[in-house]
Formats: sequence, C-alpha cells, structure tokens
Amino acid sequence: MKLQHVRAIARKEWWHLLRDSRSLMLILLMPSMLLFLFAYALSLDITNLPMGVLQESHTARSNAIVARFDGSNAFEVVAEYTNRQQLQADIQSGKVAAALVLPRNLDQDLANQRGQIQLILDGVDANSARLAENYAQAIINDYLRTEGLVNLPIEIEDRVWYNEARESRMAIVPGVIAVVMAVIGALMTSLTFAREMEQSNLVMLRTTALTKNEFLLGKLIPYFVIGMGDFLVATLAAVYLFDVPLRGSPIALTLVSALFLIVVMLQGALLSLIAGTQMLAAQMSLVSTFLPAFLLSGFVFAIENMPQVLQYLTLIVPARYYVALSKLIFLKGVSPLVIWVEVVSLCAILLVLLRVVTLKARKLGLL
Repeated sequence: MKLQHVRAIARKEWWHLLRDSRSLMLILLMPSMLLFLFAYALSLDITNLPMGVLQESHTARSNAIVARFDGSNAFEVVAEYTNRQQLQADIQSGKVAAALVLPRNLDQDLANQRGQIQLILDGVDANSARLAENYAQAIINDYLRTEGLVNLPIEIEDRVWYNEARESRMAIVPGVIAVVMAVIGALMTSLTFAREMEQSNLVMLRTTALTKNEFLLGKLIPYFVIGMGDFLVATLAAVYLFDVPLRGSPIALTLVSALFLIVVMLQGALLSLIAGTQMLAAQMSLVSTFLPAFLLSGFVFAIENMPQVLQYLTLIVPARYYVALSKLIFLKGVSPLVIWVEVVSLCAILLVLLRVVTLKARKLGLL
C-alpha cells in the first residue's frame, strides 16, 4: 500500500466536499439538530400533567393531599370540580389527563387506616398513564408516612444509582449520540460511491495504480474525520449543555465510537454500491440506519420488552451494541473490557461488512 495513493484519493474527496456546500452543511448541522431535537423534545418523564380534583368535603387533610400533588413536578392541578359529570367531560375532551377524587369520609377512613382515594387516568397515552399512576402512588405514600398514618413493619428506602434524579435525559442523550453517528456515518459514505458511479469516474479510477485498500481508505478517511468531529461536538454538548456525567474514560468512549463509526460507514458504502444513485442511496441509508437505531437499539424502548422476533433482529443492528457501550461508559464508568461482548460483536459486524463491500465492489468491477 502506498500512502501517496491514499492521500490523493482523500484529497479528491475533500475537494468534492468543499465544492458541494449543501452536503457539507447537512453533514455539519444535522448532528447538532438531531441532538437538540431529541434531547429537548423526547422525554420519558411526565412533568406538569394536567390534573383535575374532586373533593367531596374540604378538610385539612384533603387539602394537604391536593397541595402535595399540585406542588410536585409531575402534576399540575388545573381544575377543581363539584360533580363527576363535569370531571368526566373534561377527561374526555382532554382538558385534564388525570383526576383525583377524595371521598367525603376520608378523615374517618384514614383514622382507621383503611382510606381509599380514587385516581382516574386518561388511558389514550398508556405510557403516561402508567407513569402517572406510579408518581401518584409515591406522593400518597409519602404523605401518609409524613403524617404517621401508616405503621409499616419494614421501611423501604428507595435509592437510584447512576441517575439519582431519575431524569430521562441521562439515558436519552447517550443514545442520541448513537443515532446521530449511525445516520451521519452511513449517509455520508452512501453518497460517495454512488456519486462516482453516476459521474462515471470509477472507470477512470480503474486505470490508475490504486489498490483496493488504497481506494477504500482514501474514500473513507475524510468522512471518518468529519464523523469523529460530529462525535466530539455531541459529546461536549451532552456533558456541558445537558449535564450528562461522563463517568468513564473519554479515551475508551472515543475508541468504541470510532469502531462504531467505521461499521456504519461500511454499511453506507455497501448501500451506495447496491443503489447506484445518490438519491436512492440516501433514502436507503436513512431507512436502514435511523429507524433501527431509533427503534431497535434499546435507545428508547427496552429490548427485553420487545417481541422475541424483534429481539433476534436487534442482533444485527450495530447501534444496539454502541448504545449499550455509550450508556455504560457515560453513566456507570464501565470499561469496554468488562463489556467485551458488545465490542466483539461490533468487530464481527465490521469484518462481515468489509468482506461484503469488497465482494460487491469487485463484482461491479470497481476493484
């Protein structure tokens, strides 16, 4: 392998990028846009859920319970009712997503330790309803303990490790970095071979003294540099803007990120060779990287909760392994040597993709 050949191909790719200002802006701006959109817009918590309250008798205890709900970050009391008909109408119209009904004999029931409080939830959003139920139960239990109304034989003390505040962005932002790198890495390289095929430049390249390794390295190096730059920007934003702690080694995170980026770049190169045109290659790369990285990587939805067929399908999704690595390095400070299965899996996918890309390029007469 001759380094001057690799350098010549890399220089050619840089000039393509610099001349195509729209593609360059897309590559540079999309990671930041995705990071900000997901980190700000996507949340697995509930905050200020509109709640209605029906107190059949206004007592000091019932008012204290309502104040607990209204003072929490999860609920916001937006309406108080005097009859169930109006409450039902507002739930149906979507004005309130939850309703708290405090019965008339609440004080007497609490004195006998058999009080009942009704919580009505809008089940259209099942996930929010489930979360709201858990939050409501926690608020009620906390109030009862504070007032000494419940004599528990065993006191349960809750502790949450690695995300004490239970903020969903701690898990979302590291996953967003995986989605960003998957989309950008595959999209960048999916266009490069297709562009050469559209412009018939590959015929001229075959007449040069380039080897296949020099050709592949020269084509991929510029995009690898840009991809790692995007990774650096996303990581700095995660740590300093979104306050996500990087408890692990930055070097370890960089190394596994570089490995993942090479994998998705080879995936994009394969799609480019299959598609043959830039438009089709771009569409195929978005569909085959964004959706699996978003839905099948464990980024948003736990893989253990998926149907068995989808769990097996995730085994061929590179983002699955990088999401696990990213979260563990960010939040737990785990060394990649401890979670070597994910690293080995990415290496195996890399070798398979490299072999398939080489065979496909050779079949098309490009190598």
